[in-house]
Amino acid sequence: MLDVLAYALLGIGLGVFTGLVPGIHVNNLTPMLAALALSSSLSPMCLAAAIVAMSLVNTFISYIPSTFLGAPEEGTELSVLPAHRLLLEGHGYEAVKLTAFGCLASLMLSAVLLWPLLLAITPAYGLIQPQMHWLLIAVVAIMIALERSKAGILWAVAIFFLSGLLGLLALDTNLCSGDVALMPLLSGLFGISVLLPSVFSKSGLPKQKVEDKPLELRPNFRPLCAGTAAGILTGVIPGIGPSQGTVLAQLVTRSKGAKEFLVAVSGVNTSKALFSFVALYAIGRPRSGAAVAVGQIMEVGLRELVFLIGVALFAGGIAAVLQLQLGKLAAKHIGRMPYRATCIAVMVSIIGLTIWYSGLIGLPILATATTIGLLPATTGIKRTHCMGVIMLPCILYFAGLKDVVISAIGL
Repeated sequence: MLDVLAYALLGIGLGVFTGLVPGIHVNNLTPMLAALALSSSLSPMCLAAAIVAMSLVNTFISYIPSTFLGAPEEGTELSVLPAHRLLLEGHGYEAVKLTAFGCLASLMLSAVLLWPLLLAITPAYGLIQPQMHWLLIAVVAIMIALERSKAGILWAVAIFFLSGLLGLLALDTNLCSGDVALMPLLSGLFGISVLLPSVFSKSGLPKQKVEDKPLELRPNFRPLCAGTAAGILTGVIPGIGPSQGTVLAQLVTRSKGAKEFLVAVSGVNTSKALFSFVALYAIGRPRSGAAVAVGQIMEVGLRELVFLIGVALFAGGIAAVLQLQLGKLAAKHIGRMPYRATCIAVMVSIIGLTIWYSGLIGLPILATATTIGLLPATTGIKRTHCMGVIMLPCILYFAGLKDVVISAIGL
């Protein structure tokens, strides 16, 4: 038992590291842990505990750099703009508190809902799988229709297909490995494109208010429940990520404010992380890089699933405390840093990490993604349409048209 605890704590430490350092993702470390399990006599349960703890803690902690630095990773990209807005108003720590609440409350709610949902997931997935591309198309249609104005809808369609074609080029051709292409894609669409306007503006960061006043449950209850439900959906169904789940959660709750949005998006991200492991048991298919690694090192039955859920709850409780403490530390010191220089430093680090992960070919991908990422703010529409970078390739894959389209456009 003590060895499992030790590896869970190791996973927590690795989750803090991957969450705080922009560009370092859980998927960069899980293959090494899986290889270690397969090539040594270490207990698979111990290494599975480390992987689950790392994955869950990363989900919590990654909201700190996305809030204070505008440096997103997969799952936090949509939180950048609302959190950045609160940061510029002096409420960066409040953004961290909202995401910590959303993450922890959604994790606990997901664990409570898990057992009744297990009875429905397997038969429901069997019914949905053949129609997956139509489900994804319906989600895209809802996202675009929410723009309401004719000009907004036209721009949304254009940005969706522009980002989708870029995703198709970067993820599904020999131009760049799909695993490393996500770094320049997401950093351009949701990172540098958010920071660039700040570099050219003369405004700086106001002093951040650090208040320990507890959050009220009532105004956050609906976005929490909707975010959890959407996260469960995205954790089981491929192709629908946290971004699309957040849009669905917003639609259900009719939430428009930045605070409700942050609760919803963090709830989606955390419940998705948990249910990506549940999918191993329910449908026999992993839904995240961390779940793939767990599936490689051990067979997940009911006993193993209970163990993984226990590790996730243990790691999540610690992660919430760490997120609040680290967020408070960041809020107290971020104002001392020259804001424009900080934005430039983050962008330079993103460029450096892009070259390190993707090679020089990552630079034109990053530049193109940044250009597309500037369009939503310029045209006054939601940035969620940039998630066409992942959704369009998924739709074509499930429709059996990906190879046809790639050949037709000469890729």
